Amino acid sequence: MLKAMILLFLSLSVFAAEEHATISMQRWEKKLVISINHDQGWHTYWKNPGDAGIASSFKFSKEIKPFEWPAPKKYIEAGDILTIGYSDLKHFFFEETVGDIEVKVGVLICKDICIPGEAILKLSEKDTFVSNRPRDPYASSELKKAFDDLPSETNRPEHLEYYLTRVKDQPKLTLHYALKNIKNPKLPHELNLLTAFPQSPWGFKRESLYFKDGALFGKTEIEWDGEYQEPQIDLPQDGKFITPYELKFLVNAPGMDKIQVISLKAENFSLETPTLNDFYKNLPPLSGRTSQNDKTQGTTGNIFEYLLFAFLGGLILNLMPCVLPVISLKLFGLIKHQNLSKQKLLKHNLTYTAGVISTFIGLGVVVAGIKASGEEIGWGFQLQSPAFLLIMMLILFILSLNLFGLFEFKTPGGSKLGSTELSEGFTGDFLSGVLTTILSTPCSAPFLGTALAFAFTTSTFNIFLMFIFIGLGLSFPFIMTALFPKSLHILPRPGAWMEKLKYFLGLTLLFTVIWLYDVCLSLVNPESMSFIINVLFILWFFAFFSAKKLFQSKPLLSFVFALPILTTIFTIKNLELKPITANEKSISTDQWKPWSEEKLISEKGKLVFVDFTAEWCLTCKVNKKLVLDTDGFNELSKKYNLTLMRADWTKRDDNITQFLKRYNVVGVPAYFIQKPSGEIISLGETITLGKIEGHLN
Repeated sequence: MLKAMILLFLSLSVFAAEEHATISMQRWEKKLVISINHDQGWHTYWKNPGDAGIASSFKFSKEIKPFEWPAPKKYIEAGDILTIGYSDLKHFFFEETVGDIEVKVGVLICKDICIPGEAILKLSEKDTFVSNRPRDPYASSELKKAFDDLPSETNRPEHLEYYLTRVKDQPKLTLHYALKNIKNPKLPHELNLLTAFPQSPWGFKRESLYFKDGALFGKTEIEWDGEYQEPQIDLPQDGKFITPYELKFLVNAPGMDKIQVISLKAENFSLETPTLNDFYKNLPPLSGRTSQNDKTQGTTGNIFEYLLFAFLGGLILNLMPCVLPVISLKLFGLIKHQNLSKQKLLKHNLTYTAGVISTFIGLGVVVAGIKASGEEIGWGFQLQSPAFLLIMMLILFILSLNLFGLFEFKTPGGSKLGSTELSEGFTGDFLSGVLTTILSTPCSAPFLGTALAFAFTTSTFNIFLMFIFIGLGLSFPFIMTALFPKSLHILPRPGAWMEKLKYFLGLTLLFTVIWLYDVCLSLVNPESMSFIINVLFILWFFAFFSAKKLFQSKPLLSFVFALPILTTIFTIKNLELKPITANEKSISTDQWKPWSEEKLISEKGKLVFVDFTAEWCLTCKVNKKLVLDTDGFNELSKKYNLTLMRADWTKRDDNITQFLKRYNVVGVPAYFIQKPSGEIISLGETITLGKIEGHLN
């Protein structure tokens, strides 16, 4: 049964990498038409994808002029993320060219997950139709209707007024606009009133709409990206652009039969004033347009899928190296409990489950509190605290001393705390659940990233819901052994061999302590702190050794134990943080550059591979050993002339947290490729040489 469960975990962790769309090309009335028929529930992205996503691309073998893309629609995805794109059937038109033609169609196709897809279509001079899946050409009437519905350029609506303001002392602008003489404010299509075409260095954000006294008022914040241009383009101090900008928008005004394209000239801007901000505060948001309404529609139907991902992610955590030492202790306890009644076995495993769930709820409280304070947070955040690491090291060190026989208290493999018998070891079971949860948080697993991204970017309720289901997944094997105790018969019977196994399990805990010690030294100043931490562990060892071998006097033992306790308190209060930045340690060789978003942007025009890692992330170390530090990766790097960057998240770094959050990632490992065009592709938390090379072509 255990082998079958492991095979199930591994099979579930592999996604089918199909594109979920039929992509075809055909000739029609002296035009080329590329048609994308999305599978049910999947969508791709428009030129400006919105808060997230990547625009679709059409790369032809020869110069070819496109017509305007079909009108997109907006989607509110999990986490209140607004994106702009296409679903169902959409036709893209291009001016026909004579001779053979080849096109590479690149899409990021999304449902609950996003998968990069690509189709290469070749159409000979004699052919009229080609498709990546079997189907017939589209009817002429279908294509004519689609062509007639394409947005076309038109004049700015007569009653549309607009102006620009700048946020004081910041590289941010706001576009304000008002559409007056409106009787019915309902927008005719599923799109914003104004949707900006991408244009450098203007970074358009989400539109806010209000309606009052027969007028639609809108504003869109703009991040000025001129500082990242070469040469740098600063916002003019006098508020007047040397050369006015022509900004293009899709307009979706009340009463319009179809979406059109307009241009707005940006010549100057003024400073924002408190009066202007107060003006918007007093305006009612456009009814039916608020993000909360859209968010409910976008997430309710998918919540059960995220809960499934959370459960499966927790289940797979049982196989991760982070938790194996403590899981081994729990298995050790199950061997001892083979002959217990079903009721007692159920109690043991439910107590362990309670420890897991309680700790996840506690983590949820911390995450919700940090989010409420406006701070950014990611998975494994507690291991960025040297004080927390020191406490964890001491707990595991003391547990290892217990397994080596220096003292006794109730754990899954012990029976006593001093001379006091604990009721059937339930305290030890609960503590095992707590430790398993804490040690699992540096790990990332298939399915887990998707569930965590949803939890961290939505409501507080969803944070607790996802964490509880991760905990249920982590506890599931032990719940099953309690419900089906005969499954324990596949484990060896208790015997004298268990005493020797205890020493091996103690050794695994010591290795975990060494790992945490290495992580701790990466956060603190090792010159001043390593000696103190070493002395601290010596004092704790001497205290337990004395209690077992040297002293029996309680007053003397109280003094012996008071020394390490006071030293621990002193050490925690005086932990001296390392005075270097988090990314300095990221340069393991001259081959890797330290990451920053500014440096990544400056590498536009090159192929860039970015490794987000941390000292406390064992999965990162495994990927590094098996993939990134191999001759195969070095050859791949030379073949494609890769620029290599590494971002170290061992210490708290809000720049890394915010960048990962933007791509729906909340933990490490995480890997990205930046194409020469500036397009960024997320590779997820698992990589292979084939997977990397597949995105470099």
